[in-house]
Amino acid sequence: MTATRVSVLGMGLMGSAVAKAFLDAGHDVAVWNRTPAKCVPLADAGARTVWSPGEAVAWGEVTVAVLSDYRAVEEVVTSIAPGVAAPGSVFVNLTSGDADAAAAMRKTFASTDMTYLDGAVLSFPKDVGGTADILLSGPEAVWDTYKDVLTAMGSGTVHTGPAIHEANVIDTAATGAFLCVSLGAFYEASAYAAHHGIPADRLAGPAIRWLELMRAEILQGVEQITSGDYATDQATVDTYEAAMAMVTDAIRTTGRPANILSGFLSNLRAAQAAGLGDKSLAVTHEILNGKTP
Repeated sequence: MTATRVSVLGMGLMGSAVAKAFLDAGHDVAVWNRTPAKCVPLADAGARTVWSPGEAVAWGEVTVAVLSDYRAVEEVVTSIAPGVAAPGSVFVNLTSGDADAAAAMRKTFASTDMTYLDGAVLSFPKDVGGTADILLSGPEAVWDTYKDVLTAMGSGTVHTGPAIHEANVIDTAATGAFLCVSLGAFYEASAYAAHHGIPADRLAGPAIRWLELMRAEILQGVEQITSGDYATDQATVDTYEAAMAMVTDAIRTTGRPANILSGFLSNLRAAQAAGLGDKSLAVTHEILNGKTP
């Protein structure tokens, strides 16, 4: 494999892991951080330290930004003098945000010589360079050219499509709205169990078995959303609402607010109010989008 010059902006936990992954894959790596001392561990590992974002993009064929938010990326990009970046070089932004932020960032890069890919990391720093899932969206030709370089960040690095916002929308939905809320729900459950003297490790087995069931339920739900047919001979919205009302009340009697369950219960009751109590749980997808199938 031919080594590629890769600059990494931001030496926090994730940025440092990304830089190390490129080093381990045999690429030439430059690192930058507002606080230069944070570059020292990577410099000791063989990376080159650069002293400004402009120097980073001038040196790198690929520049990867792992900064705190889109505002920080905007500040970095606007600080780079016109003509500094080599024509055809690529800027990859791995800062989580939303669809509007991704679209605005693409407009910012339209006035530069760099091609822009937006992205999101769906893994922890320890997984980068190994099994990390990283989503990238933007021009497919750029992905095709640099795929072998970018997959050094993780075996789960994929191109989601040409729409610049796609990676961050999937990140917000899958990581934020699904994974994080699911983990939060587990801790609501563990707090309730602890009140009754049941330790968290007693919940792990049942919770993991439910995860296996969730896989099948999610796939079935996707089929129903795609077809628009929410008929079921299993658990209906009414079934879920009755069960969740009981569970929510049980948790609240212990003095705990059941915040996550309360939101779920509200969605179920909205579906009931729309006359959809006899449909499957997946019909709440339509309710949340302001539609009634």
